[in-house]
Amino acid sequence: MATFEQCNLVVKEFEETIKNPKKPSGKKLLTGVDLGTAFIVLAVMDENLNPIAGAYRYAAVVKDGLVVDYMGAIKIVKELKAEVEQKLGCELIYAATAIPPGTSVNDTATIKYVVEGAGFEVTQVLDEPTAANSLLGIKNGAVVDIGGGTTGVAIFKDGKVVYVADEPTGGTHFSLVLAGSLGISFDEAEIQKGILPNIKNFFQR
Repeated sequence: MATFEQCNLVVKEFEETIKNPKKPSGKKLLTGVDLGTAFIVLAVMDENLNPIAGAYRYAAVVKDGLVVDYMGAIKIVKELKAEVEQKLGCELIYAATAIPPGTSVNDTATIKYVVEGAGFEVTQVLDEPTAANSLLGIKNGAVVDIGGGTTGVAIFKDGKVVYVADEPTGGTHFSLVLAGSLGISFDEAEIQKGILPNIKNFFQR
């Protein structure tokens, strides 16, 4: 099982590759596409699972795990794909994507079609907590994925998923609570959410 420090290091490496992509080692590239409520993210790793490139875009084409602007979502993923391909000097062909737990068959298909519509061949569709656990490597325990619109939970036993759930609460709802409590705009609440010095004391006021 990876430690939080190891996971944070991978995230930090990915963040650095967004501005400074690395030259691919080997021929196999692994691409992941995340259609989030607040951001769409495209990440690329080499065959040794080292982050080498990525890009992201703020977007409002997905709400609580559901694609509400199909053509807009395809357009953004296409642009991110082209941006990263230009950085790497090669074409990205295959991609995996993730969905909130409990996503219906039709909504899952829609997310897959968005990635395919952007020019990828989709190799895998995982629920988001299970995708996160490919890095965490938890054998017995829970993975909680707090997203912009939903919070997904996956329970693992002996390395296998035995239960998944998705709650319709995430960072967006937290921002709405802050905006209402402080009498500020949603955009300002998004900023305040990241800089509140003591969130516990805030809610006890």
